[in-house]
Formats: sequence, structure tokens, C-alpha cells
Amino acid sequence: MSKMYYAPRGYSYPYYANSNQPMYYSEYMPRHYEENEKSVATAILEGIKKEASAVDLYSRLVTIAPNQTHKNDIQNTLEGKKAHLTQFTQLFIAITGNQPVYQINKVSFQNYKEGLQKAYELEVEGYNQYQRSSLLTQNPQIQNVFLWALNGEKDNALRLQSMHDELLQRVTDYGPNSFVVDIEEATKQNNTFRTALWTGNHLQLTLMSINVGEDIGLEIHPDLDQFLRIEEGQGIIKMGDNKDNLTFEEEVFDDFAIIIPAGKWHNLINTGNKPIKLYSIYAPPQHPYGTVHQTKAIAMAAEEEHHH
Repeated sequence: MSKMYYAPRGYSYPYYANSNQPMYYSEYMPRHYEENEKSVATAILEGIKKEASAVDLYSRLVTIAPNQTHKNDIQNTLEGKKAHLTQFTQLFIAITGNQPVYQINKVSFQNYKEGLQKAYELEVEGYNQYQRSSLLTQNPQIQNVFLWALNGEKDNALRLQSMHDELLQRVTDYGPNSFVVDIEEATKQNNTFRTALWTGNHLQLTLMSINVGEDIGLEIHPDLDQFLRIEEGQGIIKMGDNKDNLTFEEEVFDDFAIIIPAGKWHNLINTGNKPIKLYSIYAPPQHPYGTVHQTKAIAMAAEEEHHH
């Protein structure tokens, strides 16, 4: 995610989202309060457009949130966006005498995780936008509106980053329940050496990430067949009936599938310049339910303990 640099805290503005009383900014502003009045009005209109676009985005995200905690967080963010939209709209009317006219930017996303990422990027963009806009005027009434929105963008970005990071690290073994997953996305996002994603009575699905210069490790499964599919990276697969004589050798790349029959010694070696991201299907299961091995060393230690 992008880094964001924050202004000091301390600016605040009342929460008027649910107020039925309009805010009469014009009572506190001279008729010609700024020489750059047009620039300020344009910045306020951009704020209106940004907040309205965010309201649309969060309204869609809240309907697909994976749990109640995320749903509540997004709903709170949405209410804050509505409050900022109300503030900017009332301010624009007060200083121009006109209703704002604009079109929202419809943010597209394929899944919830991508939606969170795009929302985060918009909050960072908004923070920078409001920081610049607050410098256009010396009027404290207008500055406070921009600074209130700026602090809101900061808080939202931190919340979204935490939610996104939590999603990346929260992997659960979903077996033996019915389960649907974007397997390519899940595989590419996995950074553990091995994680069991689904374990049933007759089959197991695991995600693997093989670091540059590493391998899975020479092994054999006497009583089960294994299927591997590489989603990202490249390497060499070796197999054979004897661990000292692996007669089968092939280069493998993105989208390659590998079938390892029961009783075959095998090893997959990363020969590329980035981790191999793959998923593996064992039939029947090979690893304990809920297995998570962060590194190859941890996996090897666990295997030794399991066999003893």
C-alpha cells in the first residue's frame, strides 16, 4: 500500500450529518472573502464529487463485507462520508448561491479485497487533495471544513489498511464444509510455505509459496496421489522411483499442472527470480487439519515431529 504523510492532529469540526438545520456560513463570511474565490469554489466542488463517489463505493462494499466487524467498520466510514458530503454541499451553496453540479467516479472492483484496496488509495488521494485545498484560503470557516475532511481521510486510511492486512493474514481451513474460492487470487496472495485451505475426509487443498532458490524438498507419498498447479513463477519438477535417481525432469511455469502418482519420489525447485505460487491437492489428505507452515524450516520440523 502507498505511504501517507499526516498533518498534526487537533483540527476538528462538528458532526452535522444528521442535523436538519442548515449551516449558515454566509453569516460569518464577507461577500468577497477571497481574491481566489473561484479556486476555492472549485476545490469545494471537487470535495463534493470525491465524497459522493466514496458514498457510492462504501455503499456497495458494505453489502459484501465478509463479517459483521467489517460491515460495522464500513458502515461507520460511510456515515462519515455522508457527513463530509453534507458539509461540502452546504459550504458550496453558501459561497456561490448555486447547487453543485457534478458526476461521481464509479469505482469498479472484482471482489471485496480489491474494493478495500481501491478505497484505501482513494482515502490517501483525498488526504493529499484536502491538504492542498486547505492552503487556498485563510478563511477559518472554510479551512476547518477541509481539515476536518483531511483528518477523516487519515482515520479511514488507517482503518482500511488494518482491515486489508487482517484479510491477507486470516486464512482458515474451511473443510469439510461446502466452499468456493477464487483459487488464483488466494494462491498468489499466500506468503506461507504451506497453508491448508480445505481439508476433508478424502481430499485436501493447500496453498504454497516457494521462495527464490528454495525447493519443496525431496519427498514421497506412498499412499496418495498429488496434483500441483503453478499460478506464478517457474521451476523444475523432478520425479522418479528412487530418490537417488530422479529420471523424470521438466521445466514448469505459470499455469502448468503437475501430477505426482503415489509412490513417486519428487521435488519442485524454484529456478526463477520470484516465489513460486502454487496450490496442491492431496487425495487423500496429507497434512493435519488447519496446517500452517510459515517457512520451509518450520514445515520440515513439523514433518519430523509428525513422523516420530
